[in-house]
Amino acid sequence: MQTFRTPGRSTLVIAFVIALVAAGGALALQRPGRTIVRNGSVRLVALNQASFAFMIARSKADCDHIELWNTDTKDIWRFGKPGPCTNLGSTGTGISAVGVSRNRALWIRYTGGNFRDWQLMTATTTQKSPKQLRFVEQDVDLPSPFLIGDSTSGLGVPYAAGKEVVLLGANGVAVFKAIDPANIVRVTAGKGPGGAVVAALRETGEVVLYRANGTVSKVYPYAAGAVKAMALTPGGLVVQLPGAVQIQAPAGSKVVNLPAGGTMIDYAEGRILYKLGSEVHSFKVANASDTLLLKSQPGRVLFATQDTHGLGWAQGPKVSFACGGCVKYAA
Repeated sequence: MQTFRTPGRSTLVIAFVIALVAAGGALALQRPGRTIVRNGSVRLVALNQASFAFMIARSKADCDHIELWNTDTKDIWRFGKPGPCTNLGSTGTGISAVGVSRNRALWIRYTGGNFRDWQLMTATTTQKSPKQLRFVEQDVDLPSPFLIGDSTSGLGVPYAAGKEVVLLGANGVAVFKAIDPANIVRVTAGKGPGGAVVAALRETGEVVLYRANGTVSKVYPYAAGAVKAMALTPGGLVVQLPGAVQIQAPAGSKVVNLPAGGTMIDYAEGRILYKLGSEVHSFKVANASDTLLLKSQPGRVLFATQDTHGLGWAQGPKVSFACGGCVKYAA
C-alpha cells in the first residue's frame, strides 16, 4: 500500500479494507422519506442542509432548468420561465454543473457553435429570474471556464474561474475572492480544520485550503491528476486518490480502500458516499462498515448526494430525500 506523507510532520496511516461479503446487501435498499416527480429527467443534484437543487433535462415542451426543493417545508421553486429552448446552438446547449446554499442556486449554462458561450448563472427563492454573474466565449473544444463545488453548513457556494477562487454567500455577496498561483480544476466548501472553508485543487496537483478571509490555511502536495474527488470536513480534507481515499486530519492521515471502480461522490458524518457500477454505497470510516443504499433501475442513471441533513438522490423524473436519522446503515 502506498503511504502519502505531508512534509514536516509524521503521517499515521490506518488502512481499512471493505468486506464485500458483509456489504450493504444485508439491508433493504434505502426508502425515501419524501419523493417528488418532475416533468422531465433529473440529471444533476446538489444538497446543502434542507436545500436540494437539481437540473431537469430539456424536452420538446420545456427547456432544461434548475429547481430548488426545501425538503423541510416541501416548497419547490423553479428558476426560469417554462417553455421550449429558443437557442440550441449548432454544437449543443445545456447545464453542466449546479451548486446550492440555503435559498441560492448557482449553475453553469453553455450554448453555441464553433464558439461556445459559457454563463455562470444564479437565482434565489425570492429572485427566481436567473441572473448572469460571469460570461466567457471560447472555442467549442475548450473545457468549461467555470467550476462549481459542493458545499455544506450554509457557508455559500464555491466556484472557480481560471486562477480565481470565490466563495459566493447565500446573500449573493462573495465571502472572499482569491487569486491562486495556478489554475483551479476542482473546488469544494465545508467547515474544515484551522478555519478553512474552501479546498481548491490546482492543476499542478496541490490542494490549497482557504479561510473565510481569503488567506491560505494549508497546502497539501499531490501529483498532478492524482486527486479525483474531494471534500472538506471538520475532521479534515478528504481526497480520492488512485486506489484509495485519504483523510488528512490535523493529527495525521487515514487511508480507506474502496472496491476497484468505486468513485467517491460525497462525504458527511464520517461516511464516504460512493458509486460502484449501478450501486450507491455508504462506507463508515470508523469501523469499515459498508452499506448498499441505492441501486439504479435498468437504463436509468442514478444521481446521489449527501449532507449532514440527509441523503438525496434522483433517477428519471423522481427526486427523493431521506433525513439523516432516517437513513438505514448496516452499522
